[in-house]
Amino acid sequence: MNSKIIGIVILVVAIGGSSAYFFTKSDSIDLTPSLYQNEKISLVINTINPPKSIDDLEEAYKVASTSGAGRTNLYVYWTQLEPEKGNFDWRVTDIMMKLNEKYNFKTTLYFSVINADRLGPFPSWMGNQALGQTLENETIRVLDSILSRYENIDYVIFAGDIDYHFQRASGSIPTYVEFFDGVYSEIKSNHPDVKIGNSISLENVLNKGMEPGGTFELTPKLEMGDFIALSYKPTDVVGDINRTPQEAINDLKQSIEMFPSHQLAFFEISWSTSGFVNGNDNDQAEFIKSSLNFFEENESKIEFFTLSRLFDKPKGSCVSQDIQSVEGSGFSANTYRLERVDEYVCNSGLIDINQNVKPSWSQLKTNIPK
Repeated sequence: MNSKIIGIVILVVAIGGSSAYFFTKSDSIDLTPSLYQNEKISLVINTINPPKSIDDLEEAYKVASTSGAGRTNLYVYWTQLEPEKGNFDWRVTDIMMKLNEKYNFKTTLYFSVINADRLGPFPSWMGNQALGQTLENETIRVLDSILSRYENIDYVIFAGDIDYHFQRASGSIPTYVEFFDGVYSEIKSNHPDVKIGNSISLENVLNKGMEPGGTFELTPKLEMGDFIALSYKPTDVVGDINRTPQEAINDLKQSIEMFPSHQLAFFEISWSTSGFVNGNDNDQAEFIKSSLNFFEENESKIEFFTLSRLFDKPKGSCVSQDIQSVEGSGFSANTYRLERVDEYVCNSGLIDINQNVKPSWSQLKTNIPK
């Protein structure tokens, strides 16, 4: 199960009348505006709890804008955007894009057509979908509508962590390549300045030997588009941190070697401070500092570099409630893995749930390349 994307709270729920308390301005967070924003350094902007109002959501943007980051991700799920065919609900995306423009954040769009080991999720009116001409035409139609509405979007990812999807069905990769190429060519013809790619989970590739020359070589078959986006967390196959910060940087360096002929983008990279998964504040801070140095040394090869995320979230809120528990003993059950996903993601912020900045927040603000 992909631990990056399932940790994102769908914004239509967050804004839609929740009574959960968000946060008030804290003396521990310096809101002095940054004098410079690097549009290649990106930050996933989230709230601690679902906000009660747009003003609450904007507080998170105020904090993020002081970091020096100049980009963020916009997560759009088809089920929320187009609940009825041809009837788009732009309320949430309009809010997010207006905030992105107000606080000078360029936008990377993630639109879920493949979400790790599953297709979709799709609106109920679409019925069951498979890779093919029908889904290709619908994807083109919707992406064109989004990009025509929002000029601030300059990167698009419409398939996330596709290594999870194809590691069990590598024979269907040619079908996907044809699908991707069809969407790519049509979108580029209408929006030539927008760059399009897929994302791959770097740690999953390395943990399972899917890199070139590995025991299950897969990545050479997934090289397509304007760039290859990588998500990354320094964990083993069950979700525990099993690398030092320097070993994690070596993984990032290996990605450069893995795709020598493609531009790279780092869609979501993170380090959790949860002791439950072997994380701590010092390692997170060291990783943030070293990863920004890695970006600066390899900037010509990198389209953008996204850190995930701004705030921690309460325990139990970072795994989708739609995931069905699998009973069994030991690792045959998925409860062990889901528990670690929740602990990791909920504690991967740069500021904790009590609004106390972690050492990594200072490292971010200090080390963003000018």
